[in-house]
Amino acid sequence: MEQFWNFLERLDPSLIYRRDERGDSRLGEVVETRREKFGENFDAVILGFPYDDGTVRNKGRAGSASGPDEIRRALYKLTPTKSSPLSDIGPRIFDAGNIVRGLKLEEALTKLEAAVGWLLRHGYTPIVLGGSNDLSYADFRACDAVRGRCGAVNVDSHLDVRDFTNGITSGSPYRMLIDQKTLRGTDFSEYGTQEFVNSREHLTYVREAKVNVFTLSQIRSQRNSAAFLEAYRSVSRDTASVYVSLDIDSVRACDAPGVSAATPTGLTAEEFLECAYLAGSEAKTAMLDICEFNPAFDVDGHTAKLAAMGVANFLAGIFNRY
Repeated sequence: MEQFWNFLERLDPSLIYRRDERGDSRLGEVVETRREKFGENFDAVILGFPYDDGTVRNKGRAGSASGPDEIRRALYKLTPTKSSPLSDIGPRIFDAGNIVRGLKLEEALTKLEAAVGWLLRHGYTPIVLGGSNDLSYADFRACDAVRGRCGAVNVDSHLDVRDFTNGITSGSPYRMLIDQKTLRGTDFSEYGTQEFVNSREHLTYVREAKVNVFTLSQIRSQRNSAAFLEAYRSVSRDTASVYVSLDIDSVRACDAPGVSAATPTGLTAEEFLECAYLAGSEAKTAMLDICEFNPAFDVDGHTAKLAAMGVANFLAGIFNRY
């Protein structure tokens, strides 16, 4: 337990919203943050990864390092009740804080992998708030090491299979995982891939690796829920667990302006939240991360609220399993 806390900074208590009004409870009044209260009575544990070095290395816009705390600021103002159907968020939630700051990216990812692995070994469902998309490399490695053969669903406009000769970036985690034979292409679904933002070489790479690619055009020809479940089940049939990553730049810019690589097309906010809920409700889902939220480019907190609602829908989905 002591080793786990050594990876983490204590959470800023000002991020926890409390309304303290009878008949109007908020998630800030449900979540626990006191380390002395941590134990087996929690289901989901929130971690922050306050690093955007991978995005900068990928020639993207800096700013997502402050994403985890801004998501929390929005998350803990939400009510713990989903209105369709009427139900409360049942899982008991603990917020363990952020991975310690000021490290080199590779060292920070090593600590993230260790922290996520510890949580999975002890039966918790980790929810990692990013931060840049290189966090997927650490999260999946931890999931696969603890749970055995693990599938992955990446909800993202981009394939993230760039060359990593000069080190990891936000655009390379899945190529690294596939090339290192940690992730099989057949156990991997790319969901929401968009036109004109992925190169011919990257599209050829995933095709040759036998990755399941669900383009935005394909999703539009089906109902989003049906398409997402097809993507999920294509990687869950032969695997022990499934890792799900939600890159918020998969959402169109009018719904999510605060991202590192915005595009005018993409999933709607409602489709994004539906994916989060469905991921939570599937019994094989071991964990979730949300990445590439960039507060520096947000408008009136719209993207922070969307990311927060993604976490809330995932939690509601977990409760739906019961």
